[in-house]
Amino acid sequence: MSFDLASVSTFIFDLDGVIWRGQAPVVGAVASLATLRAAGRKCLFATNNSSRPPDFYAQKLRDLGIAAAPSDVVTSATATALHLSRHMTRGFSVYLIGEEGIAGALEDIGARVVRDEAIESVDCVVVGIDREFSYAKLNRAQQFLLRGAVFIATNRDATFPLENGVSPGTGSIVAAVATATGREPISMGKPDPQMLLAILESENLAPQQAAMIGDRLDTDIACANRAGIGAIFVATGVTPMPVAREAQGEQRADLFFEDLPALCAALGL
Repeated sequence: MSFDLASVSTFIFDLDGVIWRGQAPVVGAVASLATLRAAGRKCLFATNNSSRPPDFYAQKLRDLGIAAAPSDVVTSATATALHLSRHMTRGFSVYLIGEEGIAGALEDIGARVVRDEAIESVDCVVVGIDREFSYAKLNRAQQFLLRGAVFIATNRDATFPLENGVSPGTGSIVAAVATATGREPISMGKPDPQMLLAILESENLAPQQAAMIGDRLDTDIACANRAGIGAIFVATGVTPMPVAREAQGEQRADLFFEDLPALCAALGL
C-alpha cells in the first residue's frame, strides 16, 4: 500500500534526535511544529526514553516553545506500565533498574517497587535507562531472573543522542542483564508497536491517518511499519541519510527528509 502524506492528520514525533538533542532543540523543529499545527495537523510524541514521566517531557516541550500536555506524550515507561497492568495482579513486586519515569509509572498501577530490600524473589525485573547502573544492580537482577522473574525492558536503544555525540542507552544495560542470565526480555518500547497502537486507539485514527517521524531505523521506522502507519525518516539524529536510503524491510521508511522544515515544504506549508 502506497503512503499518502496528504492524508495524514496526526504526526507522532520521536523526541531525542527529532525535536531535541540533549537540552538543545533541533534546528527548525519548533517552527515546523507550529506550522503543522496551524495547518490543522495534530502533533503527538512517542519516546523510548523512560527516565522521566510524560509531564516532564510536556514541560520540556513547552520550555522550547512547543505547546504540549502530558496526554500528548507516550513514553516506553507508560507503555511498560500499561502492559504490566494488563498481565500482572495489582500489588505485584518488581525489581527496577531505572529512574523516576519508570518508577512513577509502575507505582501508579499499584506495583511494589523493590530497590534495596533484602528479599529472595520478585515477580518481575524491569530494566530502563539508569545512569547509576552498577555491578551490584546487575548481580541483583541476575539473581531474581535466575529464580524465574519475568524480564521486561522498556526499550533496547543501544545509545541516545546528545548535543555533541551519543551516550549508552537502555539497550546497553539490557544487553548486560541478558548476557548475565541467558534470557531475552519482553521489550515494550519501539520497535514494538504497542505505543503507536495505543495512540491509534485513543485518538480513534485509521492507520493511514497517522505517521511516525523518527531518526532511528531500528526503532522509529520499524515501529511505524509494524503498526501499519506511515514511516517518515528525518536525518537530524543518529542515522545518516545514505544509510536510511539503503535500508530494506521493516527499517525502510516511506519518505525521507533532511529535517522537519523539509517535511513542511513537501506538504506545501
